Amino acid sequence: MVLGVVFGGLSFVVFYYIPANLGNLLSSALPAASRAAATSVVSALISSSLPLLGLAATALVFLGMLLRGTRAYGIILLLNGAVFLAYVYVVFQGGTITLSLPPGLPSSVSGNVSLNMSNLMLLFFIAPILTVIKGVVLTVMKPQAVQGQTS
Repeated sequence: MVLGVVFGGLSFVVFYYIPANLGNLLSSALPAASRAAATSVVSALISSSLPLLGLAATALVFLGMLLRGTRAYGIILLLNGAVFLAYVYVVFQGGTITLSLPPGLPSSVSGNVSLNMSNLMLLFFIAPILTVIKGVVLTVMKPQAVQGQTS
């Protein structure tokens, strides 16, 4: 139970709190002249669905720690992997991160920036895919075989 609370709390901070409040966190650390531009850039980079996925991931991490070793653990792992796949997809905006630079930047810089991050996104997909596979295997196998016991 304690590990569930600790890991759930850590995932809450990393996957929900920071993405939901990144604009405010950065604006408090930046000079007043660049706060509006930084907030605009951050809001363009972070989708509104990212904090919701972070909350779902937090709940699944907590449940995963709480139900470890039970039959439901495989289903929780499967769901956790699926949520993290969606989280990575949203973070990388489908592989192409597009950003419009806001007016008011130093030296009157303006324009659109587009970064192809599909290969890096695919790399970040490996761990959630393996989690989904492990969840499927644990769900399909007998509980004795999961714990390493043979009948």
